[in-house]
Amino acid sequence: MYEFETPGSVSLEMRLQSGRVVITAADEARTRVELTSVGRRGRDPSEDIDVTTDDHGERHVIRVEQKDRLRWGPIQITRGAGIEIRVTCPPGTNLDLAGASTSLRASGELGEVSVRTASGDVRLDDVRKRLQAKTTSGDVTVATISDEASVVTVSGDIGVERVEGALTARAVSGDVTIGSLRGPVYLSTTSGDVDVRSLAGGEVRAQTLSGDVRVGVARGTRVWIDATSVSGDLGSELGLDDQSPPESASPVVPLQVKTVSGDVAIVRAAEPVSA
Repeated sequence: MYEFETPGSVSLEMRLQSGRVVITAADEARTRVELTSVGRRGRDPSEDIDVTTDDHGERHVIRVEQKDRLRWGPIQITRGAGIEIRVTCPPGTNLDLAGASTSLRASGELGEVSVRTASGDVRLDDVRKRLQAKTTSGDVTVATISDEASVVTVSGDIGVERVEGALTARAVSGDVTIGSLRGPVYLSTTSGDVDVRSLAGGEVRAQTLSGDVRVGVARGTRVWIDATSVSGDLGSELGLDDQSPPESASPVVPLQVKTVSGDVAIVRAAEPVSA
């Protein structure tokens, strides 16, 4: 267990080959890092973790780095149990995580976030500043995006519950699912599907090769639809018009969808369930 007094701004820099990272943003001016061995028995992996701090007045940088155990050329061999790293930090902490088979679960409010993993899943709650997330086979799930964000996967799925900022999301064979949307988004897949459940503002540009696209439009939202598909079906519960939208005080949300063989469906968003 490591504990640091961190009044002011905090940045976490984590470099891990494998393991699980659990981050909790709590309303206190200190940061704790706890290392726990998990899985099969063997050499304690916490012995291979360096935890250091670099303070500059009220700017605190905490580094968590996994040392190489055995390396032969580009190949690293890890023996023994796995590692779970639990971090408790102040709200608004910035995070820079790079890992191989490393998963991340963060609850609470974070500031700027950069995550790069190969096979680990990424789950985030509230990201208040810029977000960059890139995985190969891992899924990326975010509750709220408030600022500019870029999310890229190969075979993993992308899911965002609420978009308030600008989002670019790209997947190859994974699906992209957006809950509610008020900011501009660009969504791209090759064979994965795109599902926007409630469009209330911003702008949507969606492009797929063989994946289907479904967009739910919130009631009271006016959209200008430009949808094309080479061999897929086009359908809209709102009705399609080839005329430009008339000038009006109420904003019109641009919706552009392009697919090759995928279907496109524009529907009315489901009404929220009352408590």
